[in-house]
Amino acid sequence: MNDAEILALVLKLEQCDIAPTEFHHRHHLAVSVAYLYASDYATALERMRSTLKRFIGHHGLKGYHETITRFWMEQVAARLDRRLCLCESVRRIQEQLGDKDVIYEYFSKEELSSSKAKEGWIEPDRAGK
Repeated sequence: MNDAEILALVLKLEQCDIAPTEFHHRHHLAVSVAYLYASDYATALERMRSTLKRFIGHHGLKGYHETITRFWMEQVAARLDRRLCLCESVRRIQEQLGDKDVIYEYFSKEELSSSKAKEGWIEPDRAGK
């Protein structure tokens, strides 16, 4: 993805102009990078929350998950190198965090599927990396 494609993806997501079946983990990572490039962590996280909630609501879905959202934003923020151009940062983040199952190194499936985890942040119940 080049910078223009990344920014177009962000716009499509924000305008709910992409089907849920077309928005994959690697796209979520790209949007996370773009949001973190544009602002500080707290602002980027709030923007991601509101974007995902609007997207989910628009498509008549259920499923916003606070712990999953915050986990991935934290993972991206910890690895983001702002000295790189946007597209190179996205490429590296997708390479490093492309396995969406890595979250289970930090959280058990039981904890992650709890209503407490969906509604608010919970601390990992596993050691992680």
